[in-house]
Amino acid sequence: MSFSEPGPTTNTVANRLTMLQPVRRLLRPTVEQLAYVIVTLLAILTRFWDLGSRALHHDESLHTYFSWVYEQGNGYIHHPMMHGPSLFHLDALAYLLLGSSDWSSRVPAALFGVVLVLSPALLRGESLLGRWGALAASAFLLISPSILYFSRFIRHDIFAVTATVLLFICVLRYVERPARRWLVGALITGGFMLTTHEVTFVSLFILVTFLALAIAARVAPVLLATSGLAVTAFGGVLVLFERLGVPGLPAIPWENPSADAIISFTIRLVTHPIVLAGLAVLLLWALWSWRLLVHRKAPGESWSAWLHRAAPEGSIARAVGYALTDRTGQAWGLAVGTALFVVLYTSLFTNMGGLASGTFGALGYWLGQHGVQRGEQPWFYYLVMLPQYEPIAVTGFLVGLVATGWSGIRALFGGHELSPPWRTQAFLVYWSAVMFAVLSWAGEKMPWLVIHIVVPMCLLAGQFAGRLLERSQSRWHTWSPTQRRIAFALGTVTLALLAQWFLAMAWVTAGPFDTTSGLPQRTTRADTTLVLRLAWVPMLSALVLLVATAIDRRWRSYAGAVTLGFLTGALLFQIHAGWRVTYREGDVPRDMLIYVQTAPHVIQLIRDLERLSLELTGGMNLEIWYDSGTQWPMNWYLREFPNRRYFGTTLSNLPEHPPPVVLYSLEYLRPETDALLRSQYTAYDYPMRWWYPEETTYRAFAIAPELKNPARQNLQTDELPPFTLGDVLRSIWRSISSAREPDQQAKLFRLVAFRELPSPIGSYRFRVYVRNDLVPTLRELRLEQPRLDPVWAAPPVPVGKETAG
Repeated sequence: MSFSEPGPTTNTVANRLTMLQPVRRLLRPTVEQLAYVIVTLLAILTRFWDLGSRALHHDESLHTYFSWVYEQGNGYIHHPMMHGPSLFHLDALAYLLLGSSDWSSRVPAALFGVVLVLSPALLRGESLLGRWGALAASAFLLISPSILYFSRFIRHDIFAVTATVLLFICVLRYVERPARRWLVGALITGGFMLTTHEVTFVSLFILVTFLALAIAARVAPVLLATSGLAVTAFGGVLVLFERLGVPGLPAIPWENPSADAIISFTIRLVTHPIVLAGLAVLLLWALWSWRLLVHRKAPGESWSAWLHRAAPEGSIARAVGYALTDRTGQAWGLAVGTALFVVLYTSLFTNMGGLASGTFGALGYWLGQHGVQRGEQPWFYYLVMLPQYEPIAVTGFLVGLVATGWSGIRALFGGHELSPPWRTQAFLVYWSAVMFAVLSWAGEKMPWLVIHIVVPMCLLAGQFAGRLLERSQSRWHTWSPTQRRIAFALGTVTLALLAQWFLAMAWVTAGPFDTTSGLPQRTTRADTTLVLRLAWVPMLSALVLLVATAIDRRWRSYAGAVTLGFLTGALLFQIHAGWRVTYREGDVPRDMLIYVQTAPHVIQLIRDLERLSLELTGGMNLEIWYDSGTQWPMNWYLREFPNRRYFGTTLSNLPEHPPPVVLYSLEYLRPETDALLRSQYTAYDYPMRWWYPEETTYRAFAIAPELKNPARQNLQTDELPPFTLGDVLRSIWRSISSAREPDQQAKLFRLVAFRELPSPIGSYRFRVYVRNDLVPTLRELRLEQPRLDPVWAAPPVPVGKETAG
């Protein structure tokens, strides 16, 4: 045997060494791998820590109760009001595996929250986010206050936004390298996404329109012109119809519609002049565009072959061409995605009507809600919410908007190709902008929808942060020790200036409380107007430092260090905001993100009733009556009491053996009913839920003429509607210019930094009636058990026996 030829022993050793390579990589991880391990552990910790301590929100109790009913074997019927069926199946599965509780109810949401944080790891390619960009995006999703809060909230939005991100990842990866697994994954994820929330229709619109624009710009720019003309023509038709007095589209019969109502609405809709004009414009555009495209295609050439020929490798148009020819991938993806959709909407084939309610029913219901304006939130709702919690995401979006537009214009007039990273950047900008615009326009605006805006902004911010980190790393290796010390000093000084500004503002604005108006109001320290203005000097100095290093060529290489100082300061602020809103005050609505929340008193009341039931019956057989106002969340919290009884809104008499406990909301409690109950019961008042004081915080920012309620349109002045665009712009300027006043600066700082509200939170209250013979027993049980929350430090005072002071 020649020495140059490996023998059996040599091959065996080589094979063993090859098998040990994964073990060696595990024992010697890279910095990036260690960072992802830390992010994963922090994601699990932050999403699951103390998950069940906060009482279930009103909507949460609806979702958990019907999931529990489903898990108990009593079926589930989809209704558009409560969005898609995936949540109810996941929660029912959680109850089956872990038992029913507040904690297990939120486990599926927390799991999806962890997946969302780690999902950018699939975008590590250089044409996508880049290695450090993906890691930065994961970090931003991890510490985002809004994403953190709603990852621990059993609503559909965390499922919808996670599925949307996974769908978009599959599409971007397929464009980068057309592999069948990404096509199949996109179709399966799309099928699941449609079972989560109706906002996913907006996400699909964003994806389809971006792909269409990208394909048209690459292979048929003339389509951009024809589309623009079609949109302009339809807009002109709408203006003409308005001038002629043509009525608007018929109202959607969204509230329990009958078959006759649906048929009548459909006929009136398809025969409406606006719809007919829109169909005519669409048909003319389609015929015109088809004719133009046919001339570009060779005779007998398929559309996929044309895309292969007309589009270069790596383009979106070429990827679409590959997808059109992969019939096997399409079949697998559509089969599994459709199966998921059918199985979930039909509740495991027990409700075939779910297929209709999940498509036309869901779309019709929520389009109908646009005119209802549930919540009556103004057009600037998300505009004032986002900067309070997401400075990194907002800044990343603004930088991305400018950078993407500038690069696109330069490429258009310079005639050069745009890089693949620019395509990803443009998609994230488009996703963020369209989602923000649509949700701001929609009639129903709620705080949980904000994560659909924040997620793409975080990904965009991660892409820019990754570039910054890569450049900083490259320069760090080439710098001399002196240059490294200068860069470190500049970054440290920037962070120190920001900290000094925050501490100075906190000290100056922490004056005594003024109680002359009856309600305690925070004031600034005496004679500190000049000091308040001086407190801005560190912030202005940091901004000057940033601008100076960015402009001066000699110092431009250090601009990254200053930017990292600002980024670190923003990270610390978001950690502070997320910790406060999620863990410290998650059940007290001092934040716009919370909106309305079940009071912690409800949890302690249920624990008291459980102890009372165990004492009297040896189990959960205590008879409890409750009314319509306390139905939610009591349907959920009293589920283990088989002798619970719901009596609606009216209780006219009591049986010979009255129930031990009656829960009655003050909304429906009449004086004669209260007198009837007081003859045999002792009453205690509690808050059922409480809400954020909107009128005294953000609603006065600007005029909102789109609101149907005239009383909500203008909370800034005494002017009455109607309002013009000029009125709206002037109201915005008044709010911005008022920020120059020291008192307004102080109030705004205390609100954003410490959530000190200018008015008390509102509450919806209920009354607990305990039969007189059981009051001593209940008091003994309360004294035996320590209170779990400061508000329960002492037993409640019976109604009518309060003491002054």
